[in-house]
Amino acid sequence: MLRKLNWKKITWTILFFSLLFSVIFIITRMVFAPAELKAMEEHAKVKTDYVLMLLQCSSGLLIMMIPAIIERKNSVDIPDSIEVIFYMFLFCAIYLGEVKNFYYLVPFWDTILHAFSGVMLGALGFILVRYLNESNRIHVQLSPFFVSFFAFCFAVTMGTMWEIYEFLADGILSTNMQKFIASDLTVLSGRDALKDTMMDLIVDSVSALIICFYGYLKLKKLKKQGYLR
Repeated sequence: MLRKLNWKKITWTILFFSLLFSVIFIITRMVFAPAELKAMEEHAKVKTDYVLMLLQCSSGLLIMMIPAIIERKNSVDIPDSIEVIFYMFLFCAIYLGEVKNFYYLVPFWDTILHAFSGVMLGALGFILVRYLNESNRIHVQLSPFFVSFFAFCFAVTMGTMWEIYEFLADGILSTNMQKFIASDLTVLSGRDALKDTMMDLIVDSVSALIICFYGYLKLKKLKKQGYLR
């Protein structure tokens, strides 16, 4: 019989080596990249773009270690399915999105990832409450509504923190993460300049609301069946 595939280990390995080789590739490209564009070249990259890419790939290598650290230090068992989804999200957002330029090559790639992250962060919010309930140091018993409300607020807060990160990166590194510069190098203003950020926040909120409402219905059902107090 074939041994069952360990998808957690497979996705972790693919993500690790993809980001590691990307860091090496980015460093070599930074040396020859121009400091600024001299003409309108669609999707062309300058040094600051590679600096941001290097920062994100390096951060990804650190962030992907967080689940293992949490499990080891806090004796928490994070479901393998959640970890696989987490690694897949990092792969799609950093490697495919930034390194392979999917944000420009694939329509609505950014929107798809924000919807994905809203669901993932909402699910993580439920896991955090479960951990608090099962902890010997902290005993919390919340109603299904407040568990779902916490998960929703957690997901939206994390989405907002990401938009703050994009804003700071654009200001400090002169990047275009918030898409306030069009492909023809026109600097947008007013409502057009806010469109990308607001769409991201709306998608984050709607996807988080959907998964949290689903979680609320599941918790209500479990409570009626006597599995929850």
